[in-house]
Amino acid sequence: MLQIESLHVAIQSVDVLRGLSVQVDTGRMVGLIGRNGAGKTTLVRAVMGHLKPSQGRVVFDGHDLLALPPHARAALGIGHMPEDRGLVPELTVEENILVPVWAHRSLVEAERLALVYRVLPELREMRTRRALLLSGGQQKLVALARALAVGTRLLLL
Repeated sequence: MLQIESLHVAIQSVDVLRGLSVQVDTGRMVGLIGRNGAGKTTLVRAVMGHLKPSQGRVVFDGHDLLALPPHARAALGIGHMPEDRGLVPELTVEENILVPVWAHRSLVEAERLALVYRVLPELREMRTRRALLLSGGQQKLVALARALAVGTRLLLL
């Protein structure tokens, strides 16, 4: 379960999130809908540890995420697909998918790739292609696959 309590986040001294509270129970799917500038991306970045809240709590299955460095979230089974895709152009599709898996030695490459290729079979054919040669839509698929590779318990898109 993801529990966010009274979260406050400012960007360059502008309050973006002011006391946001939300709970996402295990097994549930939740969508955030809002206009540009409403704080959707800010919330995801705060959960992932890329922005530091000024107050509030973010707890995932009993783990205080605000006390953990950003890279530790993948070890908890949290995956994130950034808006800008964040691919390494020189790496292949498969290497881009495996980057977060390599960071956490507890994950087995073959198992993670099997899951990704089962969900997104079209990527198997592209696995040796360099990311810079992909169309924008194909790059989005690779970014989704990378999030799926580690996001076994919580996926933030």
